[in-house]
Amino acid sequence: DFDPMVYDIMRETATELRGAYIWLSRNAKTVSERDAATAAHITLWQDVNSVRGSDLATIKAKTDEYRSRLSQLRATA
Repeated sequence: DFDPMVYDIMRETATELRGAYIWLSRNAKTVSERDAATAAHITLWQDVNSVRGSDLATIKAKTDEYRSRLSQLRATA
């Protein structure tokens, strides 16, 4: 049985991660850091939008990936 909330959780996690990248972009100390953070949030949004809502395995994997990346950013910020 497929729970649609799983997809919503993935999207919300991606939104939090994207927000972190946007914050990094706006608060970057160098142009290179700004460009890298901007590219990361654009690439993330393309990635999350490519996930089919019916692909439970990919949804779970992406949720784990996004949570891990968000934790890493928070640990280094």
